[in-house]
Amino acid sequence: MANTIMEIKQNEMSATLRSLGEAGATTDHSDWMRGRGNAALLVQFIDQQRGLSEKNSYETSVELQLTALRRANDEEKWGLTEDDFARLASSAPTWPKGKSAYRSFRIRFGEGDEGVAKTFEAHYARIQHVFGEGRYWRWEHLHSGKVEYNGKPVERLRLLNGNHTHKAVIEWVVVDLDTHRNRESITAVRGSKSLADEILVIAWMFPDMIRAIDYDKLPGLFAAGYEVNVPEYGGEAWQNVVIVLFYRDDCQVDVSTSDHSDDSSDYSVPVFRESPALGT
Repeated sequence: MANTIMEIKQNEMSATLRSLGEAGATTDHSDWMRGRGNAALLVQFIDQQRGLSEKNSYETSVELQLTALRRANDEEKWGLTEDDFARLASSAPTWPKGKSAYRSFRIRFGEGDEGVAKTFEAHYARIQHVFGEGRYWRWEHLHSGKVEYNGKPVERLRLLNGNHTHKAVIEWVVVDLDTHRNRESITAVRGSKSLADEILVIAWMFPDMIRAIDYDKLPGLFAAGYEVNVPEYGGEAWQNVVIVLFYRDDCQVDVSTSDHSDDSSDYSVPVFRESPALGT
């Protein structure tokens, strides 16, 4: 909790007055602030403005999110039922506080290795349909299932938490998309709360946010809950991580990978705030 302004240090008070003066404040303004009840109005206004600055401009309603999910279900033939939609409608968490916090879904199909691949392909297909022809790209070495290399089938994609944890499910999650931008590496910050296929859901659920990625206010997104094996590039197995990018020059969303040592602050390593599977 913040301390009362009566405890502010002299150098901080001087800096505050200097900022007000540079903004055009005069002795008339200070006279007004000392008037009865006016200081309370000023504090209220400041709190309101701070609240607005922390508001996520991509916040949306439960109804609109369920509409987007229903459309995806119809167009992609996912097989979600009216019972699923009723359960989601009655269990939706409130939109979380924070400009980088989102309410979204975990939507998984099948179990184990096959389920991991099926889920990845389902959400990538939805990204294609939402962004449209010529507005998406996927790295040619990013595969969801076994692909032959040197005459042998090789696993290419797995969950950091283990493919055995992959079960068919549709549920709400609450995530923060701006975490771990200052890091030594992805390996140093990834863990059980790192997003995997949930990042792909974010991409098609919030396409306007993806299109606004500028690598400053809005970072590219590492799905650090995924591990990717790219034997074509040599080195140790499982060194790559799925990433979702947006190239403004091409107006194109990219689903690619980068090395687990990546430390660029242009990209975040998002985490769950709330997830039934994690008990949070």
